[in-house]
Amino acid sequence: MNICKNIDYTDMYEALDVLMARQLPQMELYCEIGKAVYRRTEKGAAVMASEYLNQHYPDVKGFSPRSLLRMRDFYRTYENHPSLLSRAMKLGWTHNVVIMETDLSMDLREWYMKAAEQFGRNKSELIENIICNVYQHIICDTEYIASAAARVENIQTELVIPIVALPRIISHQIIKFSILWKFTIRCKIWVQNNSQWEMFVKISLMFMRC
Repeated sequence: MNICKNIDYTDMYEALDVLMARQLPQMELYCEIGKAVYRRTEKGAAVMASEYLNQHYPDVKGFSPRSLLRMRDFYRTYENHPSLLSRAMKLGWTHNVVIMETDLSMDLREWYMKAAEQFGRNKSELIENIICNVYQHIICDTEYIASAAARVENIQTELVIPIVALPRIISHQIIKFSILWKFTIRCKIWVQNNSQWEMFVKISLMFMRC
């Protein structure tokens, strides 16, 4: 006998009914369901929530016990990180599961969220980027390019570094000829742009799409 069924989950069930009636977008619904389950201290709360939802809302998919545990973990992971939660809500559920279940720091989770949002990475591509540690490669490459940019900071605003001169400024190991064909560096952009993320986006576009 499942002793979990002897516990009164009435409050949780009522909260779930309210959420289902609101017809929320998927990510908001999953986050709120996770919150409702997380508020229960019993180990079987996610399983009982799954059973209730599948019984009372049979036409709605995605409420397996495993999914309910993930919803609970999603809310628990970002509960104290509102800005990160807000960014996570902009992604699809499968992307969030990949990022959440990978051993990443909060900073790295945010970076991969931004990358997934910026470049429209699908689940497989996102997993590959994380496994290949794309972030670390881009960090190192950015440092090289920032150093190169500092060396030409006094060049006039409209001057564009000729493609033939790039190999002498940026390491051949970083920039391939395919990237040289796609990109030139406008000195003013590199010198006056103080947004590290915008720099990352430029570098990411070169390294993740070429």
